[in-house]
Amino acid sequence: MHFEISQGTGIQTVIVPVFTESLADLSQSREELRKASLLPYMGARHAITWFYGTHSGQADLMVVGLGEADKFNLAVLRDAAGNAGRALHKEKRDCAVVSFEALEGGGVFAGRLTAYMEAWVEGSLLGTYVFDKYKSAARAEHRVDIHMHLIGDSSAERAEAIRLGQLRAESTMWSRDLTNEPPNYLRPRDLAERTVERFAGTKATVAVYEGEEITRRGFAGLAAVGKGSIHPPVFIELRYCTDETKPLVALIGKGITFDTGGISLKRDHDISDMRMDMAGAAGVLGALDLVVRAEYPANLVVLVPSAENSPSDRSMLPGEVIRYANGVTVQVGNTDSEGRLILADALVYAHQLGAEQVIDMATLTYSVVGALGTAVAGAFGQNELVQALKAAGEPYGEKIWQLPIIDEYEGYLSSDYADTSNISSGNGGGAIMAALFLRKFVHPALTWAHMDMNGPKDCSSAKGQLAVGATGWGARLLSAYVMSI
Repeated sequence: MHFEISQGTGIQTVIVPVFTESLADLSQSREELRKASLLPYMGARHAITWFYGTHSGQADLMVVGLGEADKFNLAVLRDAAGNAGRALHKEKRDCAVVSFEALEGGGVFAGRLTAYMEAWVEGSLLGTYVFDKYKSAARAEHRVDIHMHLIGDSSAERAEAIRLGQLRAESTMWSRDLTNEPPNYLRPRDLAERTVERFAGTKATVAVYEGEEITRRGFAGLAAVGKGSIHPPVFIELRYCTDETKPLVALIGKGITFDTGGISLKRDHDISDMRMDMAGAAGVLGALDLVVRAEYPANLVVLVPSAENSPSDRSMLPGEVIRYANGVTVQVGNTDSEGRLILADALVYAHQLGAEQVIDMATLTYSVVGALGTAVAGAFGQNELVQALKAAGEPYGEKIWQLPIIDEYEGYLSSDYADTSNISSGNGGGAIMAALFLRKFVHPALTWAHMDMNGPKDCSSAKGQLAVGATGWGARLLSAYVMSI
């Protein structure tokens, strides 16, 4: 899609986002609708209604539902843009203009034009995203020119809004691309190489630790999890420190490129989506990508421990004891609880680097999906930080809900042979137990938050700004948080 600020010529479609309450006003303001029957469902959220031109040269009208005005936010507008973008592709339209006239009628327009433009650009691109690179008959490239129908001359602010909307979508789509990759095309080393390639020529520096360097640096959990695969583990460290007056923030993403469960083999019928067990890594990398490309001043380090968890005669065995760099010993109760073992390395390392804040993000448990479903991530940690993360994600529809860390449950992690076990001996509370385990590797001086985003990592159908497959969840939330401090 191509976006520009102009009235446009050769317009085939006029796109009008509308609130349920504004339908009557729309019929009065647009001549082509004065004789049309506008029904309440046409303004409902996710509704798309076409009104076709009655004579040659008259543009068709697409009414895009936003729902009720008092429930409107920018995530709603991004969803509307995604729905509209898919409708344009389906109808093979080449040129359209977007009019925000109905938003003014809903009383939410004043002073927010650039924010609406930015959201529309972003939602349009994300909603029309597809991952079909391995299909013989991939979707043909179809350019759609989108004009922003505005009063007055274009301005630098409006042009910047389009640029930022595109940047945010492109970074999120890169996260989606990484997560969607089949496991034979994205081993740990492949993830490292793609990261190096992506940030080449930028102000971000990338270091990749592998082989004996992993052991020398004390990444004991990563070494243990990755030793069963013929594709060795890597630890990726990225630094983007353009403003050292800011607190050093560490973003940590779980990078398990495929999780069989190891010796504690998964029993599910279909585990093909375990290629997405590195969605946390993709999210933190996408967040950094946006901060770097937007040239936003930050003091940021991104850490990605990456391994393939596979069974073999070399694999980590249940009962093994791992000694971490902070002195904590862990008895492995289950090799399928491997994500927390590699995140522990990164949490210890973040303190060694001098981080003041650390946020880890991972597809860590299925328990969190049972608690919160597939649209919300669970968050644990310091309350002020969690609430800031929650606020950062809301404009993008990236929702988190704070869950408690129950100290009384910590006894369920006890081990007869080590300081702790990696699994609980109790019943239930799996997401809480994982957070309790991770907390053992967080230095008291650190402000810490943990996000378990197993639920919203992917989507089974295209709706709003989401496409089938990976969502790129967390890239926009984390970048927005970093840009807010």
